[in-house]
Amino acid sequence: MSLTNKPFVFEIEYTTDIPRRIGRGQDGDPIYAPLSAADWKACLRYFEAVESFLAGRTTRMPALGAVAKIAHGTILSIKIDRAKEDLFGPKAFVVIKDDDRPRERRRPRIFDPIYVPALLMLAAAGGSFRFNDSKSKRDARGQLLREDDRRFYVSFGRRAGQNVRVLRIISDPRPGQQVHRSIRQFDANYHYDHRKSTMALRLDDSARSTQHSAGFSRKGRAAAIKAAGEHYERAIKLRGRDCVQHLGKSRGEYERQLTRMFALADECHMALVKLRRSK
Repeated sequence: MSLTNKPFVFEIEYTTDIPRRIGRGQDGDPIYAPLSAADWKACLRYFEAVESFLAGRTTRMPALGAVAKIAHGTILSIKIDRAKEDLFGPKAFVVIKDDDRPRERRRPRIFDPIYVPALLMLAAAGGSFRFNDSKSKRDARGQLLREDDRRFYVSFGRRAGQNVRVLRIISDPRPGQQVHRSIRQFDANYHYDHRKSTMALRLDDSARSTQHSAGFSRKGRAAAIKAAGEHYERAIKLRGRDCVQHLGKSRGEYERQLTRMFALADECHMALVKLRRSK
């Protein structure tokens, strides 16, 4: 079905796959159906429970519950394993499909459970997460990485101004800051772990010396939320306003909700870190 008169999209292929991809944009960005109203409400209810926890109305951190059953976009499954909790906190194992290499399977990525519903909401308007391949990059000695040393880093969005690494979405660094992996010395497979406590923010070396470098232009959470807003508008062009009304009555409202949910996740993460240190 040709849709050349519509921005960003040249073909829509309706399938019965769940999670359902409905096409690809001109830049190759997979387009998925928006998150269902029921799943969106499950994420909202989770954050309502988080607010109650932070306000002291309950002493127990809420479990993901229904959120862990959601499969949406390139997020295929979510699993919590309390038995594998370590000094960096609990682990949510998230299986993400590699749309660029459909024949290859990626190992689950590890997240703080609190950020999982926020990431689902970020992709709710039809966006998706993808893997950036570092195969062509060199190691610290300038040598090309071996085939078995490939690193696939999860990012959100694909169009110009998008493609934001999830590490930067979660850590939310200020302009000029790099995300360093404090877990690197403990785990050779550190690149699978996206928990906030495994990250440290430092001023980019080039930004420190020049005050004008790539460090100051690196994209972060704000760029990801802007990308989600663009996906919201794209969904309206493709399928009509009704398909995203439950996400917010306007792009602005949707983006404000995302900003608030990530802020709640940040606040809750800090509260849990303090709680663990007090024990």
